Amino acid sequence: MGQFDRKAQSQPKHGKPSSSGASKAAPRPNNGTPEWKGPGYNPKKKSTAVPTVSSAQEPFKLEPSLALGLEQRMLEVFRVTFPASSDFESLKPILYKINDALQRRDLDAAFANEDHLEAYAIRWSPSRALGYAQLLAWICAEKADDTYIQKLLGTTPSESPAKAVCFGGSAAETMAFAGLLRQSRPSEAAGKPSTPATTEVSDSLEALKISATTTDPATTPLFHLNHIDIADWDSVLSKLEQGLNTPPVLSKYASASARATNASFLSPGSIEHSFERADILDSSTEDLRSTIGSAPALLTLLSTLNDLYITSMPRTTAFLKKLTEAAPQDSLLLVVDAPGAHTEVTVTSAEGEEEKRKYPMNLLLDFALVPKATKKTGQKDNEDEQSRPKWEKILEKTSMAYRLREGLRYPGSLENLRFQVHLFRRL
Repeated sequence: MGQFDRKAQSQPKHGKPSSSGASKAAPRPNNGTPEWKGPGYNPKKKSTAVPTVSSAQEPFKLEPSLALGLEQRMLEVFRVTFPASSDFESLKPILYKINDALQRRDLDAAFANEDHLEAYAIRWSPSRALGYAQLLAWICAEKADDTYIQKLLGTTPSESPAKAVCFGGSAAETMAFAGLLRQSRPSEAAGKPSTPATTEVSDSLEALKISATTTDPATTPLFHLNHIDIADWDSVLSKLEQGLNTPPVLSKYASASARATNASFLSPGSIEHSFERADILDSSTEDLRSTIGSAPALLTLLSTLNDLYITSMPRTTAFLKKLTEAAPQDSLLLVVDAPGAHTEVTVTSAEGEEEKRKYPMNLLLDFALVPKATKKTGQKDNEDEQSRPKWEKILEKTSMAYRLREGLRYPGSLENLRFQVHLFRRL
């Protein structure tokens, strides 16, 4: 089973989260003695801190929808695509460097080169890919009547493929959507068996490229996936796409039945991939509109939004407002992050005193996307219309847990996941 750690908890995308649980200290008993309010009485200031969501609360348990065998195949694609995963011990020095850089919020150092990017994908992406895939499958079941979900699942005819734009997305999102399509549309998305073009015993990606020529590509794509990130994930994502579209290389001792059923995880061409390297906080409304397109799309911020808030709350709020203007009607916005994720901000009071306040990520998100409409005296109807929310929150879980099942095998570390989930629909 490899180095599977059942006690591991979910980790945010960049670094270990700070504790956001409520204090467990017992409240001071009230003995009935009134507070002193005589001469010299100085009333205490009321706390302005916003309560955070406690990560210690009992989470909603995400039951698996994807088959166990399908999850194992997803892990195998990671293992074969990135051969360095087979010697996980040798990766630990690089992983320590990455983790240290992320703790210091030095993304340039964390993702300095392709070795770092592949090591990150090997260590953190597999667990998240499984959790995200199960989460997407659960959302599709919960919102099966949604227009976009029906297009994604192929339950309604469409002339164009469903589209997702992953802000801060990388290998985990690619594999998650691949697993969802393989589970929900197997007859269209799954690779078809073919006669191997080589019998060499090899797990290398180069050998996979040779056998890829024997699989016919899909006539039309089922899904378009666009990644945008500040790190250059292009090479890693290209390798993963190749791994998804290529049948496993079999041993020369493999049986005839094994050869007859050997197929790639996905049919080549079933998913169109694209990658854009950019700082999304610098994106204009026009940039976002061009990236998303004119048709409803799924927009994701998976383990990304709280990092953006920590980087800059004003710039992140501005990004969400620009995203609102760019998103076509009926688009979905999926936000996933650690339970209790919050941002600490220094504010100055009217008296000129500085104090630090903690704001829960979900509160900031709601403030930007679904603010409470208030109509002032004398306000015109068109002004009231502009103040109304442009998103509708259609699903929310402040704490969700996905526990990996027994029997999964992977040479690296796997971990259980906990996250908060928010799904919005553009009105």
